[in-house]
Amino acid sequence: MSQKASATAIGAFVLGALVLLIMVILVFGSGKFLKNTDTYVLYFQGNAKGLNIGAPASFRGVKIGTVTDIRLLFDRSTDEVYVAVVVDLDSDAFHYVESKAGVDRAAGKEGLSYIIRELGLRAKLASLSLVTGQLYVEFNFYPDTPLHLYGFESAYEEFPTLPSTLEELQGALQDLVKTARELPLRKLVAQLASAIESISSVANSPAFRETPGLLNQSLVNLRDLSATLNEEIRPLTRSLQQASDETGEAMADLRLMMRRQGSEEVVRLADSMDAAVDQASRLLHQSEGVVSSIDSKALESLVQELSRAARSIRVFADYLDRHPEALIRGKN
Repeated sequence: MSQKASATAIGAFVLGALVLLIMVILVFGSGKFLKNTDTYVLYFQGNAKGLNIGAPASFRGVKIGTVTDIRLLFDRSTDEVYVAVVVDLDSDAFHYVESKAGVDRAAGKEGLSYIIRELGLRAKLASLSLVTGQLYVEFNFYPDTPLHLYGFESAYEEFPTLPSTLEELQGALQDLVKTARELPLRKLVAQLASAIESISSVANSPAFRETPGLLNQSLVNLRDLSATLNEEIRPLTRSLQQASDETGEAMADLRLMMRRQGSEEVVRLADSMDAAVDQASRLLHQSEGVVSSIDSKALESLVQELSRAARSIRVFADYLDRHPEALIRGKN
């Protein structure tokens, strides 16, 4: 007759099988089976609410590790509280390539130290979901940030961290509020109200309301004055130009006649007078179109004197042409 199987042995076998199954699930499910990982500790001073064990550690959205432990640290030297986060990072997360054959900027350098110190690899807490408020550890390059290590005693190598974006925003708002509190707001408001009242009184004054009309009338008067001056200057300019032309013609006749008589002194005198006339003519052309305060009567008198001088010179030239001996004996 066969012996009946022991219920205790059967129960122990089943329990052992369940334990073995659970261990296999844990090992294979965690992704650590046959995978090389490096463990680091990260320190944060801000709020870590929403960060849980098992949260991912990612680089630009690609998972490269997992949060394995979260601890609170109290610094008895400064009474500061820190959050210590332990992460396991996949050592083979990055696959190395060379875009330029034979060019390796990290050659001869320790890999992790190179990407931390020269490329600025840092870790910070980021939001995994705005709805649930869950956080994860984000790794990225921040080359313009300082390398800050707390140096607390730990069994793991420390990885440099940065405040989260939310913490930076909160810090900036706190600084802004602190600055606003230090401002003499009541004094500034009183001064602003006084300035507004002064501006209002000036704007409502009769003189200010009449200013646009007075300015417009002044512009109209200036335009009329300019037109009047232009009208008066044109005939005077023509008369002056005509007198200058007549004087130039007289000087040309006088010079020609003097050269016939062979008197070098008289010729030089005629040349000097001719140069003076030319200079006066150039000055006339430069003064055309200029509107200024001009004494029109004095200018008309000058034109008449130049005309009379031109006529006298022409009469003198005609007389010398008929009586050249007058240069020696003089006029009878």
